[in-house]
Amino acid sequence: MLDWTIEHERFNRVAYRRTLEAAKAAFKGWHERKRADAIGEMMLKMWDQWSRLLKRGKDPERMLGTLIKWAILWVRYDRKVAGRAQSYDVFDYRAKMNRQDLDSQGRPHPTERGDRGNHWIDWRGVKLDDDPALWAEAKDSLGL
Repeated sequence: MLDWTIEHERFNRVAYRRTLEAAKAAFKGWHERKRADAIGEMMLKMWDQWSRLLKRGKDPERMLGTLIKWAILWVRYDRKVAGRAQSYDVFDYRAKMNRQDLDSQGRPHPTERGDRGNHWIDWRGVKLDDDPALWAEAKDSLGL
């Protein structure tokens, strides 16, 4: 059985300072509001990786550079150790969702102008200098 107090001290002695310096260097260009969270998330991911390797009987000290690299990538790709909330944000591009409007029958249809489901737009007659107010007026006259 592992003595986690000893392993935590070993982590602090071997990996903490090096990971913290790598995190500061990796996220130095980030906005200051996000930088502290990114560094904290990276340190948490580093300890998570370290403890999982110990549970499998591996020596994480030998893989320190690789663990730091993967912790940086983990944060850059916006992953979270604790996970995310179950609800999706429809305005977030990562959710890959389109906002939907309901027609008069209650059926959803896409709201993006460029969607092929918008068959009422005659794209051959569209000019680049079209007035958005005229588009809104045409949409209102069609009852959309």
